[in-house]
Amino acid sequence: MSSTFAAAAVGNRVPIARMRTFTSKVMQAAGVPGPRADLIADVLVEADARGVFSHGVTRVTPYSAEIREGVINPTAEISVIREHASTTVLAAQGAPGAVSSDEAITRAIDLAQQGAAAMVCVQNGRHFGPAAHWALRAVKAGCIAFVTSSGGGHSYVLAYGSRKPAMTNGPIAWAIPAGAHHPVVADMAVGFSAMGKVRVAAQTGQTIPPDVGVDREGNPTTDPNELVWLNPLAGPKGFGLGSVMETLSGILANAMAAVNRGPAERDQGIVGQVFAVINVEAFRSLDDFTADVDRTLDAIHALKPSEGFDQVLAPGEPEFLKKSESVAHGIGYPAGLLEAVAATAKDYGVDPVWDT
Repeated sequence: MSSTFAAAAVGNRVPIARMRTFTSKVMQAAGVPGPRADLIADVLVEADARGVFSHGVTRVTPYSAEIREGVINPTAEISVIREHASTTVLAAQGAPGAVSSDEAITRAIDLAQQGAAAMVCVQNGRHFGPAAHWALRAVKAGCIAFVTSSGGGHSYVLAYGSRKPAMTNGPIAWAIPAGAHHPVVADMAVGFSAMGKVRVAAQTGQTIPPDVGVDREGNPTTDPNELVWLNPLAGPKGFGLGSVMETLSGILANAMAAVNRGPAERDQGIVGQVFAVINVEAFRSLDDFTADVDRTLDAIHALKPSEGFDQVLAPGEPEFLKKSESVAHGIGYPAGLLEAVAATAKDYGVDPVWDT
């Protein structure tokens, strides 16, 4: 299955705090101010701790490259373009995605708690790590959140029925608070898989399922190094979700839908993001709501598992279980995954904190 093809034997196991300090040092060496570097490190290392390696510390390599190329402005100031009672539009000015996203979700939560619901759009943003990271921020405030983002660069997810791509592999994430259980989290990309998983497979010497995507000739491939375009998730369903995502984060957030982008440099790297938050208390008691969510999760857990499964888990639970393991034993990185990270760190004079 595409959800597991990037799994690999553990090559390095690194304590969370040690990896967080290391990641911040690399980002600071690349030109990011200390507090912002710490924020980026928190996002990326949290992704790794949850087993989402496609959005973790491997990102320090492209992030640092984008800083050198001027795509990311590590000191850019974020400003307000439009503001209404329950909405805000922010200009990120190319600031690191974690920085503008932190501002956006904070504003969205504050606005929702003042009323019932709120939405914040970010213009000219950058890659922000896992969308679920930001949605979960709202859960801590007793809210439901929806987060989506367009991708920078050319489209590389095929339109359903097409031999040519039409979308970037933007994420769509929901997070819903529970009581005794973990929050319900649905975080997915509109392509058959995250492209980061394909890169992980390439870095760790794995093959990929033939339904993940195609090579330059449009033929299915099991070689992650040959994959050029991704298939949409579930065919027409993924194309439909992607079209909605591109409309919200690509058009409403003024970032341009990927299918309309030309080869000009000015069209590349532009990312739009949407952070929508619903205040549960505006509709019913939060305690009653989370009790009903818990009851639903109990019913899901009580379902008889199918062959090959030990238990039935709710969306988001595998990542919470992985986080518990990482807290107890350190993050277990797939063999070979950290080689590029180590090379990037050494380029900036930062020594890796694991055996290379």
